[in-house]
Amino acid sequence: MKMGADPSDKVYEELVDINKVKNLLNDYLDDYNMNSSKEMKLVFFMDAIEHVSRIARMVRQPRGNALLVGVGGTGKQSLTR
Repeated sequence: MKMGADPSDKVYEELVDINKVKNLLNDYLDDYNMNSSKEMKLVFFMDAIEHVSRIARMVRQPRGNALLVGVGGTGKQSLTR
């Protein structure tokens, strides 16, 4: 839950304060928009927060990968960025 933390300092913890999670995700989104040529506007509702949490957990694992399946236009590509 610390932006820019070293990967060795990141620990798996239960997220109890949803507002803190939303603020952190918005900070990461702002950072992405500052470094990217194409601005991405996202609204982090509860389902989006859950999906981002799962994707981040899977990708951080050694040899971690995921296959996102669903209908077009649901934000799969945006959430993985």
